[in-house]
Amino acid sequence: MLRENGNPDPIFNVGKVTAFEVTIQPSLSLNLVTDGEKVTKSVTKSAEVMNEVIALCQQPKSLTEIITHLGLKHRNNAKSRYIDPLIKGGFLEMTIPDKPNSRNQKYISVLS
Repeated sequence: MLRENGNPDPIFNVGKVTAFEVTIQPSLSLNLVTDGEKVTKSVTKSAEVMNEVIALCQQPKSLTEIITHLGLKHRNNAKSRYIDPLIKGGFLEMTIPDKPNSRNQKYISVLS
């Protein structure tokens, strides 16, 4: 079901003593599997924006360049809503990962 939804493979951590942990990364597919439930416009819009960020960041882009391209106004909201989940999901990387708050920080897509 994850593959049909466009998600990457889950990450299984079996190093726990009595349990294991499964991390499911966010899907960026607009062909979401919903088991018959409707996908909200908000989810679809977020996926579209995230796909646009990935496409834009084929070359390194600053947060300012990204929010300007998307027509957004609030840096913190854009970063927490789009950039951070893309980094956590393994779709974007920081160009200066050891200094996440650097004024020279840029983001680049890991997808070709």
